[in-house]
Amino acid sequence: MNIQELTDQYISDLGNYTKSQSNKEAFDNFKARGLPHTKMEDWLYTKLTDVLPENFKVTTQEAMLKNVKVAGKYQAVFLNGKYSKADSFLPEEITLEEVDLVAEDANCDEQDIFAMLNASAVEKVINITVPKNYVADDIISIVHLSDFEGEFSLPRIHVNADKFSKAEFVEIFTGSETKAYNISSVTNFKIADSANISHIKVQREGLNAFHAGSVNADIARDANFNSFTFTTGAKKSRNEIRVRMNDVGATCSVDGLYAINGEQHTDNFSLISHIKEKTESSQLFKGVLDDKARGVFTGKVLVCRDAQLVNSEQLNKNLLLSKKAHVDTRPQLEVYADDVKCAHGATVGQMSDEEAFYLQSRGLSKERVQKLLIHAFCSDAIMKIENQKLQDFLSEILFDSFEKEAFDHLDQSEAK
Repeated sequence: MNIQELTDQYISDLGNYTKSQSNKEAFDNFKARGLPHTKMEDWLYTKLTDVLPENFKVTTQEAMLKNVKVAGKYQAVFLNGKYSKADSFLPEEITLEEVDLVAEDANCDEQDIFAMLNASAVEKVINITVPKNYVADDIISIVHLSDFEGEFSLPRIHVNADKFSKAEFVEIFTGSETKAYNISSVTNFKIADSANISHIKVQREGLNAFHAGSVNADIARDANFNSFTFTTGAKKSRNEIRVRMNDVGATCSVDGLYAINGEQHTDNFSLISHIKEKTESSQLFKGVLDDKARGVFTGKVLVCRDAQLVNSEQLNKNLLLSKKAHVDTRPQLEVYADDVKCAHGATVGQMSDEEAFYLQSRGLSKERVQKLLIHAFCSDAIMKIENQKLQDFLSEILFDSFEKEAFDHLDQSEAK
C-alpha cells in the first residue's frame, strides 16, 4: 500500500474507536492531515510504508511481564499499553488515576500526527499528580512492555506537577525482539510555578518494532524541565518533543543520544518555544551510527515577538562509524524578538584522526583508542544528566544495546 491508501484504510478503521467527542475532534484533525509522508517538511527523511501495518487495530492482547531493570524504587507499569496496577508502586504522595480523555488535553496534538492518531482512539488517560511542595525521594520509572504482533498500543500519560514540586521520571519502552509491534505513545507534562521536573525517555524497543512517541511540556513561571531522549531500539522510530516556556523565568534543557546500528532508522524532532521573556533553553543531541543505520535530527527553536532577553543554545553532533551510515540534521532558528542570544549548529563526521594519533602516541592500541573515542562521544551527552544514578543506568543500557556490538566490530576489523 502507498501512504494515501494506508491513510484511507486507517480512517476507515478508526471509525470503530472514535467514541467520545474528544476522539471525534482528534479524528477530524487526523483526517485533515493524513499519515505523514516524505513530501511533508517535517517528515522529509522518514518513510513509513515499510513499517506501518495495513490495518489500524488497537491491541487487546495481554502481555507477559518480564523483568525490566529500572533506575529507582518506584514504578508504574504498562503492559501492551494498559496500566497494570498490580505491578506498580508509587510514593503515597503521588496520585495516579485513570480518567477519560478530554478535548483540552488533546489540544497540544494539533501539529503531531501520531499524537492525533492516539487521541482518536484512546479511551482512558493516566493522570499522575505530583502535589505542591513535594520532593520525590527517588526516581520514578514508567515501564512500557510490549509483546503483541502487528497492532498498535496507545499509552497516554499526563503528568501534573504542582507548585514547588520536584521529581525525576524515567520512561522505558521495551518489548519482544521478534514481533513487529507498533506503539504510538503520548506523555504530557504541565509544570506549575517553580516546579522542577526531569523526564528521561529510554527507547529500547525490539528490533522489529515501530515506535512513535510524543513528549509535550508546558512550563510556568520560574519552573524547569529537563528532557533526555535515549534511543537504541526499534526498527524505525520517531521521537517528537515540544516544549513551551509560557512565563517569565522558565528554563529547559532538551537533550538526547541515539546510538543505532544494522538497518535501524531513528528520527528525532524537537520544537522549543520561547513564549515569554527571560526564558532559557539549551539543547545537545548526539548521534552515533554504525553499519547502515540512518539518523534524522530536526531541532527548531522559536522565539516569539514578546520573548525579549532570551538565551538559547542548540547543538547536534553525529559520529559515523561506517561509510554506509547516514544522518540528516536540520537545526532551525526562528526569532521574532530583537534582544536575544541564540546559537545553533550541527556536525557530522567520523572519528578524529588527530585525537586517535595523540592517544596512540601514548601507547594505546588503535582498537583501544577507537573504543575510548566512541565511549567519550556518547558519555558527553549522558553527562548532561545531573543524577549519577541515572548516568550509570543509561551507561549500562548503552553498553548492552550498542557499544558491545560496536566494539566487537572493531575487534573483528583489528583481527583482519
